[in-house]
Amino acid sequence: MPADYYKVLGVSRKTSKEEIKKAYRKLAMKYHPDKNKDNKEAEEKFKEISEAYAVLSNDEKRKQYDQIGAEGFSRRYSQEDIFRSSDIGSIFQEFGFGDRFFGNDLLSNLFGGGRQSRGQAFNFNSRSPQHAEAELLVSLEDIVKGSTKLVSLKTTEGLENLNIKIPVGIEAGKKLRLKGKGPMHPVSGQRGDLFCKIMIESHPQFQRKGNDLVHEVEVNISTLVLGGKVRISTLEGKTIELKVPPYTQNNACLRIKGKGIPVSGKKAAGNLLVRLHPKIPTHLSPEQKKLFKKLSEQGL
Repeated sequence: MPADYYKVLGVSRKTSKEEIKKAYRKLAMKYHPDKNKDNKEAEEKFKEISEAYAVLSNDEKRKQYDQIGAEGFSRRYSQEDIFRSSDIGSIFQEFGFGDRFFGNDLLSNLFGGGRQSRGQAFNFNSRSPQHAEAELLVSLEDIVKGSTKLVSLKTTEGLENLNIKIPVGIEAGKKLRLKGKGPMHPVSGQRGDLFCKIMIESHPQFQRKGNDLVHEVEVNISTLVLGGKVRISTLEGKTIELKVPPYTQNNACLRIKGKGIPVSGKKAAGNLLVRLHPKIPTHLSPEQKKLFKKLSEQGL
């Protein structure tokens, strides 16, 4: 269960903001890591009092904390939220510790840099801006043609609309970096970068295999045996007629050169592989049954 911030600082719920600051200064001087080398217990205490002060010294956060309690507050506010706009840095400059409070990855060490906060990792690393990662779902059409996605980013100031350019041929798992669009550092106020991880949504007709596109097509049994033609639609919406050679086997592939995924940074493209399967009828007329029976009698 989350700690009671008032008990952590040794103050009451009616204590003024100035008295809360005095209580924190006293405890912080006692438990600061520079005065307690290799003392994990002191580090943990320092973490607790710093978190408590960051909340209780902020009028809005303190009001929320008093209303919804410690448990509800911990679910609603991340570490980033708690330390945003905190004056802890200036307090330690008064003590003579200066930037060392934020140096040596102290916040990262104490507050578990990279700890998960509602599915998003934030690194409390010196005064450096923090970075965030989000998944961006794109279609195969977006990858083949290239596109621009309009997304809305939720920030502390409201919704921010971003136009994200999807490069032609980008692979799943690749990350697009949006400079200065990440979360705000709680101390420096600088925004980090947002990394959009590309995820490709499934397509009803095509699958990506490297730079090739695979298209599964059902063909009449007679066409596979005797040969013939089959029409398919490409990802661009064009219709192509393909020649099926006689005695084509199940799972055979017809290759259309250069109709796959464009290779990033090059003029080349992968291939479109049309994989053929026999279309098995679900119903036969009496005449068709007779014909299949005759074929069966002849060993076919």
